[in-house]
Amino acid sequence: MAEGMPEVETDDLGRYLEDTITIDWQTPIMSTTAKGLLAEVSEPKDRLRKLFDFVRDEIDHSMDIETEAQTCRASEVLEEGTGLCYAKSHLLAGLTRYAGFPTGFCYVRMADATRPGKFVLDGFNAVYWAPISSWLFLDARGNNAQVQTECRFEAPWSLAYWPEEERGEGFLPFIYKRPAKRIIDLLERAPSFEAICRNLPDSI
Repeated sequence: MAEGMPEVETDDLGRYLEDTITIDWQTPIMSTTAKGLLAEVSEPKDRLRKLFDFVRDEIDHSMDIETEAQTCRASEVLEEGTGLCYAKSHLLAGLTRYAGFPTGFCYVRMADATRPGKFVLDGFNAVYWAPISSWLFLDARGNNAQVQTECRFEAPWSLAYWPEEERGEGFLPFIYKRPAKRIIDLLERAPSFEAICRNLPDSI
């Protein structure tokens, strides 16, 4: 594991394959989509890259487009075609878990460019890569003029944002087996997309 990167929350890889209410990879829309994407792809690297590229490129980051869609569950993100970084990480986890890749959730605490003195979390994924018995860190946020990420199988990892310690930024310590409850509650219970954006968390 690269120094400074999140560490596993549990050594039980089965916990990183669970189908849950949020990571609902056994729902028909999820399984059908994953099966279609992987139909003619056999090599593990190509399979993982195919799923990553789909979430990065075909699912819009909600802040990059004009939308009021509020998504949280993996199947919702897929159906609506949009989500915040957290929601997109839920979808990627659902697809990769379907494909048999143990996948967890990571967060980095960043200074909020729109609110001086405040912080906000960015969400991304970690995928266990059996050939090296270690974890890959993947960020399918979606590319734009400021962000360019790709699926890499070794460090340096391609993330949308890297923390600067002198600014009080940093990675949260773990590769979590489930998304943070605080984030799920916000995405599912906020009265509007605007309310979500006003209340983005700085911790879990």
